[in-house]
Amino acid sequence: MRTVRDDDAVEDAAFASFVAERRPGLLRTALLLTGDRTTAEELVQRALTRTRRGWPTDDPLATARRALATGATSRGLRTEQVIEQLPDPLAPSVDDELARALRELPPRTRAATVFHIAEGLEAAAVAALLGRPVAEVEAAAAAGAAQLRPAARPDPFRREQPTTDDQRLRDGLGRLAGAPGRWRLDTAQAVADVGHRRTGRRRRVLAAAAVAALVLTGAVGTLTRPAPEPPAAATPATPAVDAGPSVRAAPVLTGPTRGSLADDPAFLAAVQQADWGGLVAPPVPDRTVVFAGDTPSGRAALVVGTVDEDFRGTWLIGPAGAPAEALVPHLPPGLARSRPVTLLLGGPGPASLVVVAGRGDTIEVSDRLMVGPRGTVARSYTAVDATEGVAVVPATTTEDGPALSVRVTREGRLVHRSAVDWPGDRPGRTTPLPVLEPIRPVTQEPDARVVAAALVGLAVPLGVEPAGLQPELLWSGTLPLSRGPGTVAVVVGRSPGGALVVTTWAGGGGGALACGTVTPAGSTPVASLTVARTCTVDLPGLGQSGDGSWLVVTAPPEATAVEVLGATGRTLSRLPLTGGGTVVPLPEGTRDVRTLDAAGQPLRQVPVAPMAGEPFGDFGSGPQG
Repeated sequence: MRTVRDDDAVEDAAFASFVAERRPGLLRTALLLTGDRTTAEELVQRALTRTRRGWPTDDPLATARRALATGATSRGLRTEQVIEQLPDPLAPSVDDELARALRELPPRTRAATVFHIAEGLEAAAVAALLGRPVAEVEAAAAAGAAQLRPAARPDPFRREQPTTDDQRLRDGLGRLAGAPGRWRLDTAQAVADVGHRRTGRRRRVLAAAAVAALVLTGAVGTLTRPAPEPPAAATPATPAVDAGPSVRAAPVLTGPTRGSLADDPAFLAAVQQADWGGLVAPPVPDRTVVFAGDTPSGRAALVVGTVDEDFRGTWLIGPAGAPAEALVPHLPPGLARSRPVTLLLGGPGPASLVVVAGRGDTIEVSDRLMVGPRGTVARSYTAVDATEGVAVVPATTTEDGPALSVRVTREGRLVHRSAVDWPGDRPGRTTPLPVLEPIRPVTQEPDARVVAAALVGLAVPLGVEPAGLQPELLWSGTLPLSRGPGTVAVVVGRSPGGALVVTTWAGGGGGALACGTVTPAGSTPVASLTVARTCTVDLPGLGQSGDGSWLVVTAPPEATAVEVLGATGRTLSRLPLTGGGTVVPLPEGTRDVRTLDAAGQPLRQVPVAPMAGEPFGDFGSGPQG
């Protein structure tokens, strides 16, 4: 005898099969509709939930697509982006101009264009999805395509090129939809999440991630992370960048000498003989002067050579016009013969950036990380003039460092993306850091050095002084390190683009490290923020082997306790929230936390963000590919 439970099992199996088959395509479509991976995944989960509620249905794909269209053209989803993950710094950029043009389309025009052009649906089918007349859909899709065609570029690495503008546009949209990146949920997790949403046991599964330092797609405005809103004025078009396969190796740090002093043989001879400080230098005849030039901020020369098969070199820097013997050595980090190098002279304030790349390479510079009002994160790179692979451009720095990132491409492929090298001997702060009063009660005065590190760690990548963030101390707590009590500090500021930036730092004994940074939408009330974060302090110089990973949670005053949940939703532990937060050893298997009020009723469930793998700022990690 067949039971209701049997029928449910059959429906569950059929729905799981549908998700396995159709979810990848829905994610691709949602990525085009929303322009960012986090929101796209949330949109698809909502669409699948709506589809499951009406299961079985004659056409589940149409139901899911209709839900995608409704969500992408409504305000609810676009304003809900609470926290988003910083992009993978090694992910190649895809069709920057096309991604930017697609973002600029009105939501309904974008939806009509995506479904009609990219998905190839007939106008009548698109009209049914959008609930609009066929003629209106045809006009919207035509208008969208007309705006996108000039931005659609052929794939330079494809043998057979499209023969029409429409085919080129479809190909470009296909590349955008298939942009490399990781989805937070696999198929089984997506099905389980739909079940949780249907039963009301879970409000949100998509993880809120933050990556502190280093990071940002090698590409300006890739579709995995749209540019902030409103978009920066006069954002120049940049070439599509592809990180793989590997590109032709090119010698970078070789002669003949480049730079404004390349034709001064007396100066070059003197620089070739100059002292390298504490670094053992090659014999003078074996040294190569790669660059020598004056900039508005000073004079610099780059000299390289080999000692016992070890390639090495030094910058020699000083005031503009200084003789070779007055220049001071500065060792560039990560030097390699085929690797571009940077040097920032001057600052804080006005400065000059020197980039030495391969002859024929394209050099692009991003002046800062941009975080838009909805929490979207991106860097915009601008191509700069280069002569023989050398660029000297004006720049600025904050008191604590530059927000700059440099990107180098060769034959259309990304070969290098990194922060810039700013030498030491920086002056002390002329403006004291703002003193932050805690928003939530604390049981112990936080370590001022940890709070200062958090402030600077937020401000530098955004290109502003700390006071410009309008910073607040959301909460701080005691970190019970084995060497003695430390501090966890959660600092919140407001980015120049309007979003909130919330960073968690941990430290003690003079050391501090970033646990991670998230970017809620600017409309989010600071007092309502719930932060759940892993802090791993088992690192040299900060923690000892027994310190390991800690769970940091802070929540609004109405939350008096928190349940720690595992991957299946099982409660691992229940913790009191004393003074608005807690710091405890991370329970094994932790996935989410659920805050509770005094009566034990659930308030909010949020994922526990992992320890950041890189510093906030998406500067880039150096050589690519």
